[in-house]
Amino acid sequence: MITTVPINGFPLEYVESGAPDAPPLIMLHGWAQDHRLFRHLAPLLAEDHRVLCVNFRGHDGKLTDVGDFTADDLASDVVAFIAELGLEDVRFVSTSHGCWVNIEVQERLGDRALGKTVVIDWLMQPFPAFHEQIFAGHEPATVVAARQSLFDEWTEGTDVVDVIDHVNREMTWFGEDMWMRACREIEKSYAQWGDPLARMSVLSDRLSVRHVYSQPLAEGYRVFQEEYARENPWFEPVHIPGQTHFPTLEHPVEVAEAIRAFYA
Repeated sequence: MITTVPINGFPLEYVESGAPDAPPLIMLHGWAQDHRLFRHLAPLLAEDHRVLCVNFRGHDGKLTDVGDFTADDLASDVVAFIAELGLEDVRFVSTSHGCWVNIEVQERLGDRALGKTVVIDWLMQPFPAFHEQIFAGHEPATVVAARQSLFDEWTEGTDVVDVIDHVNREMTWFGEDMWMRACREIEKSYAQWGDPLARMSVLSDRLSVRHVYSQPLAEGYRVFQEEYARENPWFEPVHIPGQTHFPTLEHPVEVAEAIRAFYA
């Protein structure tokens, strides 16, 4: 069941499962996604958590017109949501570029944060073609083609129906304005920080991060993260063998095990 609460003057939806007195776990999707990304993962985690799948501002079922907004606004909403529900010792799971929001929330919570968080399939080592796609994605003349190039990349080599449906139906539903906003905000984040590791390292004295991922598929990407982790013990990569950018849909059992073990 979807519940709606007013947060910062806008409707914010969330889907709750699990025991109300279990440790709270907030799940944050990426841009142009919603709680459906976690439809297989949430029931598994609800066995020992109070799972709250939050739909970002403007990502509700009515696609409410809330005007323009930024990733910082989304972080403000999540912090206000935690206060509204009176949550304490919150665990977090975020995916893709929703992870920028997650880390900003960790910083704003300060000493109230649990000190641990999970990020899923966040691009730690951006490459030139990625930046080209993101730039094209926030321009009206090229947004449709840029979005399709991402879709083709994300579904290549897979026959997982849930992944194909999520990409071609659910993500398309959010429309071009949302995609342009998303690409603008993603580009801003990489321009400011360079990469997610630099962003997270600012909090490395009080935040441990487990990165659960499948893509990119190149062996060098896995080696890069493993070498970084050896010198930075606050960061722990966990590779889930898969073909897509959506391990929550492709391999939910393995992802749930990685999350559960981290928060045990």
